[in-house]
Amino acid sequence: MKNDEVVRLFDLYAGDLFRFALSYMGSKQDAEDVVQEVFLKLLNKTVFLKADYEKAYLMKMTANGCKNLLKSPAHKTGVDLEAAAEELACFYELGEDDKEVYDALMKMDETLRIPLYLHYYEDYSYKDAAKFLKLSESAVAMRIKRGKEQLRERLEKSI
Repeated sequence: MKNDEVVRLFDLYAGDLFRFALSYMGSKQDAEDVVQEVFLKLLNKTVFLKADYEKAYLMKMTANGCKNLLKSPAHKTGVDLEAAAEELACFYELGEDDKEVYDALMKMDETLRIPLYLHYYEDYSYKDAAKFLKLSESAVAMRIKRGKEQLRERLEKSI
């Protein structure tokens, strides 16, 4: 892919990819590494993206990069999710109630947190989230349902 095209994609989508990677990884440094790796891979690939699918393709690359980094032996096991939640909340204008929900979401297990994040914060359909996460659409729907139930329970306990 040409440098100009990669720069254009970076300008358009780097923020969204970073927020997604941060919600996935829980670490600002890891999220930056994943996003950087995505754009480096684009420089070395010959890819022709349709305008309608650019963001979806990049989000899938980001999800795969996050999964690969999490599986790598060099990845640290201790992730400070509270710090990640605070950093990511800065990108959204959240009221006090929204911040409480967002903080509770960021403390959830990633199998439930990531589908919820994709659906409610990035506005992706179950079908699109399923593609990113390499899951069936029904699995994503079930994780979102379970995640909402768990989130509701956590918020009720905090009241």
